[in-house]
Amino acid sequence: MKNKQKGATLIVVLVFLVAITIIGTIAIRQSMVALNIATNAQVQQLLTQNSDAVFFQAEKPSNLGVSLTGIGMFGYINNKIDKDKELVFCYRGDQSSFFDISQASIMQWKEGDAPTNNDLGTEGYCDATIQNTNWFTSGRRAVLTQVSVKFPSKNVGGPFSNRVSGTDGQVSKFEDSKPVKVFAVSIMPSISNADRAAINNCLLSKMNDVTIPADVSPTTVSDENKQDITTCLKNLNVPFTTQVSEYVLAQQSAS
Repeated sequence: MKNKQKGATLIVVLVFLVAITIIGTIAIRQSMVALNIATNAQVQQLLTQNSDAVFFQAEKPSNLGVSLTGIGMFGYINNKIDKDKELVFCYRGDQSSFFDISQASIMQWKEGDAPTNNDLGTEGYCDATIQNTNWFTSGRRAVLTQVSVKFPSKNVGGPFSNRVSGTDGQVSKFEDSKPVKVFAVSIMPSISNADRAAINNCLLSKMNDVTIPADVSPTTVSDENKQDITTCLKNLNVPFTTQVSEYVLAQQSAS
């Protein structure tokens, strides 16, 4: 009788051990899920904040005056011949100035199956492979943010949206207002398993707003080269955020 009682006690203990193991496993899994959710939320917030910082710098009055000059981020491509080009630069935390034309690049479509990216050299593109140079937005070396500026050839505001309010387009000496787009792509390569060279390829060879000129037939361009940066990074499963802000540059007349 005592042996039967001992055997029953052993079974009860084993059942309790199995139950405790199952409960512990579930608790660990729930903790891991909660941790992943919290991490993803923190990553998304950090990426968004870095992209937002780009627009804050672009709209900053002290930067805006320089940006409109001939060597500024707006003024350099503010010409008819520069329509649909993307002026690209990496938002680096170690720079004293937000934009430097000597560290910028031009990406544009010409005849061929891919956009060119080296009219001003390739110093403007962020580099995910270099560790000893600060291509990051802050000293934490966590987020890379690549900025692109583009004056689109298509009127994004509708008919007559480029006319200065209250003026006659035939007699006015004011320039038409010009729509301009600013793109900010922020990525966090350190928490991605993607090859750093593949990430660089997205930044170096993909436009934010794919514009194929009229003399290049879209049917002759490969699907891979029609991809924008967002699609390229998405295919690599790289954590990123892409934000775009549209502005209108116009002269102000004294009343």
